[in-house]
Amino acid sequence: MTQPPTLPAPPRRVTSIDVSREAGVSQSAVSRAFTPGARISPQTRRRVLEAAERLGYHPNAIARSLSTRRSGIVALIVGDLHNPFYPQALSQMAQALEARGQRALLLTHDARRDVQETLDAARAYQIEAAIVFPTRLTSTPPTLGDVARGGVPVLLFNRRLPGHDLLSVACDNHAGGRLAAQLLYGSGARRLAFVGGDPDTSTHQDRLRGFAGWLAEAGLSPVAAPARAFQYDWGVQATLDLHAAGERPDAIFGANDIVAIGVLDALRLLGRRVPEEVSVIGFDGIQEAGRVAYQLTTIRQPLEAMIEDALRVLDDPRPDGGPRLHPGELIWRGTVRGAPP
Repeated sequence: MTQPPTLPAPPRRVTSIDVSREAGVSQSAVSRAFTPGARISPQTRRRVLEAAERLGYHPNAIARSLSTRRSGIVALIVGDLHNPFYPQALSQMAQALEARGQRALLLTHDARRDVQETLDAARAYQIEAAIVFPTRLTSTPPTLGDVARGGVPVLLFNRRLPGHDLLSVACDNHAGGRLAAQLLYGSGARRLAFVGGDPDTSTHQDRLRGFAGWLAEAGLSPVAAPARAFQYDWGVQATLDLHAAGERPDAIFGANDIVAIGVLDALRLLGRRVPEEVSVIGFDGIQEAGRVAYQLTTIRQPLEAMIEDALRVLDDPRPDGGPRLHPGELIWRGTVRGAPP
């Protein structure tokens, strides 16, 4: 009977003991050589690093985290990757963590489940902090507070929970909604509509509240404010539905840029001219908004400043009574009538 071929044994992993022998130093010196800020002479560090390179040694980050109780891992929890703003935000956040010598652990969250389950899963990786990007939080705020009190600070990014003492860094979505109303009104529009996103998120609620609030002060109210999702297809469908119902707004505020881009494409299908017949404005400042086919006027979130502030808050995670808000920046392009203010 033919014997099955013998598989070669897997190569033995090079350990810190091997490096210590090669470099002629203690095993603890090897550990210090790979630990930022540890006390070790330049000469010894160089000997260790040269020995490690010769042997092909790579330190075990998980083992080191168990001994130092510092993993350098920050969990990034996100529930909606359909919105192009959040892949962009995640990429920049990961780069900012990398520059600090930390690593990002990305976890996607199913909005139908309790966010506490995702946080518990993240804690199994010895995370040092968690940043929650906009998603429906079905858990009660005290549950999130329990996680923070357990030694893992949790920060809400571009999201807030009114009335609860949680770490939060966000764009000033309410002020952005007011600015959108002011700009559209100033363009001559009087039949203004809001095409919203997920109605259970603070980003949608704050933008609508600011928009409707400014219009109320001017003696108006939105002719319609349908809401479902921060997605392109919804922007298209909502616009078509508005016109099928007999509404012909002369201005539309999309709850975010991808919704507003859907609005623009639907208006093209309907034969309505932008901005001559109807003005459109979005929110976020994603790259797609500046494409030649759209040239969308939008309110850009100051992403870099928000990320810097979020990491600064995590360095000293003490809730200070409310979200830290950053003003949006108007990007004037070609979808609103008139000249920029």
